[in-house]
Amino acid sequence: MNRLKEIRAFLGLSQQEMADQIGEKRYRINDMENGKTKIQVDFAELLEEKFNINPWWLLTGKGNMEKKSTEKIELVMDDTIRMPFVRGQAQAGRGNDISDIRYEVVDTMSISRALFKTPPTSTVRIIKVDGYSMIPTLYPDSYCIFDECGRFITDGLYIINYGNELMVKLLQQSPDGKLHIRSTNPDYASWTIDPASDQTHLHIIGKVLRIII
Repeated sequence: MNRLKEIRAFLGLSQQEMADQIGEKRYRINDMENGKTKIQVDFAELLEEKFNINPWWLLTGKGNMEKKSTEKIELVMDDTIRMPFVRGQAQAGRGNDISDIRYEVVDTMSISRALFKTPPTSTVRIIKVDGYSMIPTLYPDSYCIFDECGRFITDGLYIINYGNELMVKLLQQSPDGKLHIRSTNPDYASWTIDPASDQTHLHIIGKVLRIII
């Protein structure tokens, strides 16, 4: 299927790299590209979710390859990416009260393409950081590039809404399922919560992929 090969060329991915990113076998992608296997709707929807690809275009050739979206990542030059920029700041400390601030993308920011081994997906965002609790990992006026995954994946830095406050913190999960919300600066507090029973609202917005200090 030439359209699938065209998508890979557009994304700059090998068959193996695409397979790794979507949890598929490389040989299946190869079979679909060569017409040995028909592309199914669920596969097209997977590319839509991961890469913002128009599934109707992939299946029929009609329309445009990319879905129309004001929040997609735009490649503007060979070495530059325009990335969606999130309103507000993620506090490294007690966070901004966001009870009256809707989490949203409000602008774009140019980022060097060299920061990424492969092109970022349409769910990647950038947010400015303030506060001192994550020193020396982060400093005020740093930026976090994060994947808006909405869930805990592995231990690492995350953008979170905790107790209705927007923060960037180190999240670590213990074997009993409890989440440890840590500050890397020892002068600031850390917390441990049990997601199954703790009444304090915790919403994981995204996992930090890169930091710019």
